[in-house]
Amino acid sequence: MSETERDKDEEKYAKHLVQNYTHRDIGELLGFAKPATTAGQKAAELKTDFISDLMERILAGEKLATKRGLDSSLLVQFARKIGKWTKVGSSLKSEKPLYEYFSNFALFVAQCLKSKTASKTSDIARLILPAERTDYKPDDSNDSRRIDVGLAMHSINASVNWVSLNSYADMLCIAEAKKSRALDKDALAQLFLYSVNIYMRQPNRRYVWGLTICADEVYACLMLNDGFFVSPAMRISEPGGRKMLISWLVQWSMCPEDRLGYDPTMCRVPNSDDADVGGSNSGKVDDKRYTIDCYDDKSQETTTYITKRTIMSADDMLGRHTRCFVATRHSGSGTESSANEVVIKDAWSPAKHPPLEDPRDEIKLLRKIHDTFEQDTPDHIYPNMLAGSHVRLDQKDKSAIDTTDAIFNAAGVDRIDPSSDPGTTSAWKHQPLRAHRRIAMSPVGHSIKTVQNEAELIIVLVEAMNCYSSVLSQCGVLHRDISTNNILVVRDGENKIPRGLLIDFDFAVNVDTHERSARPERSGTMPFMSIANILNLDTPRTALDDWESLLYVVCWLATVGITSSHRVPDAELGKKPIKYWRIGSPEEIAIAKRTHMHSDDIFQSNIVEKFCAQYKLLPRFAIALHKALFGNSNCPGALLGLKVYGGDSSDDDDDDIFNGNSGDSGNKPTGGPNDPLVKRNAHVDEILANLEKVLGKFKRKAIAVL
Repeated sequence: MSETERDKDEEKYAKHLVQNYTHRDIGELLGFAKPATTAGQKAAELKTDFISDLMERILAGEKLATKRGLDSSLLVQFARKIGKWTKVGSSLKSEKPLYEYFSNFALFVAQCLKSKTASKTSDIARLILPAERTDYKPDDSNDSRRIDVGLAMHSINASVNWVSLNSYADMLCIAEAKKSRALDKDALAQLFLYSVNIYMRQPNRRYVWGLTICADEVYACLMLNDGFFVSPAMRISEPGGRKMLISWLVQWSMCPEDRLGYDPTMCRVPNSDDADVGGSNSGKVDDKRYTIDCYDDKSQETTTYITKRTIMSADDMLGRHTRCFVATRHSGSGTESSANEVVIKDAWSPAKHPPLEDPRDEIKLLRKIHDTFEQDTPDHIYPNMLAGSHVRLDQKDKSAIDTTDAIFNAAGVDRIDPSSDPGTTSAWKHQPLRAHRRIAMSPVGHSIKTVQNEAELIIVLVEAMNCYSSVLSQCGVLHRDISTNNILVVRDGENKIPRGLLIDFDFAVNVDTHERSARPERSGTMPFMSIANILNLDTPRTALDDWESLLYVVCWLATVGITSSHRVPDAELGKKPIKYWRIGSPEEIAIAKRTHMHSDDIFQSNIVEKFCAQYKLLPRFAIALHKALFGNSNCPGALLGLKVYGGDSSDDDDDDIFNGNSGDSGNKPTGGPNDPLVKRNAHVDEILANLEKVLGKFKRKAIAVL
């Protein structure tokens, strides 16, 4: 996929977010940014009244008497631009003047807050100041897009002026401008496109604020994990609209940082731009270091770590916003040792109410795995949890679990579970519950893309699936999210054979160790989800769904290239059938996979023959996995009504592994009792035995190559 095609896909996605996840005219939105105390809220109201009155008097042409600490000449200078803004109407020829108008408005408010005439400044936490550059590309951006105006937080002692703001890592929020009121949806779409960079560059952001400026109308926007809330229009041509925008800037200047979306348990270390950075995400990631408090709910102790490098950063406006870091205990001396490195995972996971009693809590599952394997140590490595708990925030002299409910409750709003009737006027309150969880674990792994050749990749995948099988059989935990991000490479030394580590049990569930299946529910990562999972077929999810995901991981990596020297350009990848595993609706992706998986001939011609030409083992490995999953004589293929496995295998040496050969199947390709993806659940043990044989055989082949 070319950069132009990728930009178009992202812009289409942003419009999808506006259409399907955005709630407008939320009058209660300002409450999400209010000061924490009643006294603070009253002070914010008084300051808003003062600044609004002052602005209106200056705009009316009144000359101000000199007051202590109030630079009236500077305010008049700012007000000249604000006055022009009040007269632009519903549209203007270009959006560019709006950058200056809005920036002067923000400076006017900051100057008033800094002055002693705005009552005591001790209750002002910060000044909100605009960037000196406008319509610019931040230095840490991984695309060519340009933001209109950036806002930053500065000390109350700072000079009131435009500030140097060159990176997303330093931004409070973005203001996106359009020349017409009618372009408000376009402004929101662009705001979403740009704001994802704040999530990526600021791992301590729980949520993000933003502003859109559409001619003389301004909107505030709160961006959460599952929905975006937009304020009523603030019309700058009217005193009430100006006062409301003043109120937003005042409250952002006075509220606690957690109400700006920051996590007080994760703090950036000053002057930390020299951090060791690596990552699984494309492009650059945040290069700042952070201290992270990790509380353990079992020992009830807190350990503070300092990050060394970022393994994963949040790269989507929606979802869990998972971040992973390599870190060490924070000694305060700056002499952290790599010998004690841990991995810290921070994520907003879907939760059941109450979160502490959620049986699908990853912390509970990892503790179960830890306790089981501590008694009976397996041959493979596994994620060993050292500390785990829900993140807790101090609110009103008590500690509260950081959840979606906590965010809503701070605003005096009750979240409503989406399973309730959404109604009309309060539909925006119907948001799923998420819980902010943090885990410290070992060993430290690296992206699967760090393998050096196909033999290493096979060994890493085999080891990860050995862990998968042990966790299922001994702990009764079904993983349900096998993907490229969730299998890491662990190296004990430069010349040693690498090991594979299975991580991320966010979608995992407890299952009966005998039945080993879970109720139907869509979970996982595109493009690695099984067909039954994508379609949410009414059949239990079993280990076969995860093994099917493994096959897709193998095919994906073998197609795109596993090392930088083999990497296939996006434009070239866009010409291969495998691209349909990640684009289109879930139904379209499932149809593509059904077709590609249906027979060995189709699978080899559409998928295997498109692997990188350098690979010799991976094609045979993929074919063997495919035959085990889709070639069983009792449930062959992936479509209905077609003959399957009529062709010859390209690797006759593997035929002794399988019992199945060609066969016919039933009627319709949309599920039901004759669907091979449903029928195969009656033959799980047989298919799993064949898959285990495949792993053993190809691990031996890979070791022999190394």
